[in-house]
Amino acid sequence: MTHIVDIGGTGWFGWAMALIVGLPILLLVLSEVHLRLVRRDSSLAAPVNRLRLWLLPGAALLVLLTQVGHLSADNNGVRIVATVVGVLAVSIALGALNALLFGNAVRGSWRERLPGIFIDLARLVLVVAGAAFVASMVWGFDVGGLWATLGVGSIVIGLALQNAIGSVVSGLLLLFEQPFRLGDTLDVGGVSGRVVEMNWRSTHLDTGSGVQVIPNSSLAAASFTNDSRPTRAHDHTFSLTFGPADPPHEVVETVTTTAAALPSLRPGSVTKVRAAGGGVYDVTLPLATASEAGLASSTLRTRLWYAARRAGLTLDGVAADPRPVADVEAALRSVSTTLELTDEEIEALAPQCSLKTFGAGEHIVRPGRVPTAYGFVASGVVEVTAPAGPASANGSGGAVVVARLDRGQVVTAEALLRESGTLTATAVTLTEVLELPLAVVDQLVVAKHGVARRLSEVADMQRANTPQGQHT
Repeated sequence: MTHIVDIGGTGWFGWAMALIVGLPILLLVLSEVHLRLVRRDSSLAAPVNRLRLWLLPGAALLVLLTQVGHLSADNNGVRIVATVVGVLAVSIALGALNALLFGNAVRGSWRERLPGIFIDLARLVLVVAGAAFVASMVWGFDVGGLWATLGVGSIVIGLALQNAIGSVVSGLLLLFEQPFRLGDTLDVGGVSGRVVEMNWRSTHLDTGSGVQVIPNSSLAAASFTNDSRPTRAHDHTFSLTFGPADPPHEVVETVTTTAAALPSLRPGSVTKVRAAGGGVYDVTLPLATASEAGLASSTLRTRLWYAARRAGLTLDGVAADPRPVADVEAALRSVSTTLELTDEEIEALAPQCSLKTFGAGEHIVRPGRVPTAYGFVASGVVEVTAPAGPASANGSGGAVVVARLDRGQVVTAEALLRESGTLTATAVTLTEVLELPLAVVDQLVVAKHGVARRLSEVADMQRANTPQGQHT
């Protein structure tokens, strides 16, 4: 029978004094260490806490029974305590090892990319080995035969399930390499979808019409495309058709400025528009991710439907219809109090003014551009944003909302002073803007002091809402 190793040759009094003095000191030291680790948010805090609360008192009890109480190692009570201490020691050692290796893994390193099942399998092997060691040392079990039986059994099971195990291993190796992540868009054998789940056996793709479950072994053995890892080769190119009589430079400017508001473009990039002849234009969108190609082209076509009509261009063979004068007169009446307009003045001004429609997401006012007309919101909602701070490395410093405008409010206040600003006005919903020529506004300001005061107050309020350092 194997006995627990004698810890020392001192008498029971020396061990008793060591427990009385040393145990509290060790507990205090470990408590301080645990507190520091918690403050640093270290993954070692949990193993140290278990060492302080469980292993150290258990080891002290074992010493008390064997060295002070002089109980034999063959005593069942001593064996049970020794078993608990051994299991705790193995558990805490594994926890500390896991914390040291994977607790603060650097993003992108092999430790961060290692699939969890590998860690679980390694933990299982170490737990079994630790349990066998404790059983051998404390209870005297002969585990040599057990290891031999397990080895032979593993070979037999491996030969019987070699195809299934091969598939699992292939999938695990794919997870370890991680050529894609959750949220990426994959094209696998003509099936395209977004990765919504990954496990050790399969990958689930949301195709838009259902979830496609693809075994990882199939992915490991086949070729697939990850559309979420963009390069210049992923730039999306498609064609638009305008009227052959439309001025090419106006078409290029309209498409470029409309595309600039797309959220899926790569930061700092510019859409390329090339005239192919016969009213056909090739558009190249530099996308941040190729998985957004369909949505980006659809959004651009939708917004161009409104932008082309505002610019007087013919898109897909459909020319813009002029808005009835009655609609313009109705919009003028909605701002007649602000502009102090009489019915006769509204009828006289209506032919000179216009109603422009903006689709949701379109920019009505852009930074750095002097508005060519004075605009009021006739319908819809407009959001005004200002840069939140200095531009970052990706070309965007973020934006902060400074105002939300609705019917009757001024959307181009800086037009009165012929200034370019840093604010951006974006249509939140389908929005109509009543535009008055600047010459008409100048005449109203000169002729009516109340109008001048109101419009000046609007301009001052807009300046006050602009963050410090953003004024031109």
